[in-house]
Amino acid sequence: MTAHPAVHFDQISHAFGAQSVLRNVSLRIEPGEIVGLIGPNGAGKSTLLRSLIGIIRPDRGRAYVCGTDAARDSLAARRQIGYAPSETALYHQMSSESLLKFAIAFHPHPAADVGLELLEALGVPRHKRVSQLSHGMKRKIVFAQAVASGGPVIVLDEPTEALDPEARRLVEAQLRDEADRGRTVLFSSHDLTSVERLCHRAAFLRRGEIVRSGAAAELAAETGRLLHLELRTAVNEEQLPQQPGWQWQGHAERWTLQHRDPLEKVLAHIAELPLAGIRDAAGSLEEVFDTLYGEDAG
Repeated sequence: MTAHPAVHFDQISHAFGAQSVLRNVSLRIEPGEIVGLIGPNGAGKSTLLRSLIGIIRPDRGRAYVCGTDAARDSLAARRQIGYAPSETALYHQMSSESLLKFAIAFHPHPAADVGLELLEALGVPRHKRVSQLSHGMKRKIVFAQAVASGGPVIVLDEPTEALDPEARRLVEAQLRDEADRGRTVLFSSHDLTSVERLCHRAAFLRRGEIVRSGAAAELAAETGRLLHLELRTAVNEEQLPQQPGWQWQGHAERWTLQHRDPLEKVLAHIAELPLAGIRDAAGSLEEVFDTLYGEDAG
């Protein structure tokens, strides 16, 4: 543990014109932690990451990288971060190897050999021009350069987007290795399964605010148990049985019940419904997401 957290967002707020994007977001991340930011489009994930990189200056609050103020000393902060943006607007006339070496040359302790090994492992042609590569290949290049930067913090915006399953497994394994070496990983993702496998902690953003954060297993446990019901005929919520602590979501023939009661008690209460099918779901980040966002997801 160092004197400062590796990443510290302190009451970050930001708006684009009249549109508020971040509202008093605070989050501390220690060295060696892997933390995932989760939320639907427009929740503020990318804006929060960009406040750490110095791409945007928050209207209020501060973002720190290993104790360095990302707004007041943005160059010093960026030198400590390996960043992979969600966009792939790269120098298309350069080869993938040349682009990698160029991108990491601005960092104090770059590791070109690590980056080149990653390109090879991910199947990226080292001597091919970037303009000739697919979107997925470009995503692999920005990931490799983020890791090869050598900085103590790795920041990734949707790192597994457009990657095939084998590449996703390699990316996850690499990030675990980096965290084991003491590097901090902060990333946004819509891939909840990957977040659940990889992260020490997850933070859910909704309309610019962190609405839930904690260890993935603990968050999943908070949802209790869920039953997915398919009915033979449509019903409205007023026709469903109600008990203390029960929460229904859905419509017509498809409903989900969140509860904490013994299963036999629940089954006794729903026995009179026109059931066509029923599935018991263990807690997961997918279930947490559905519970938190409902119709906002998308």
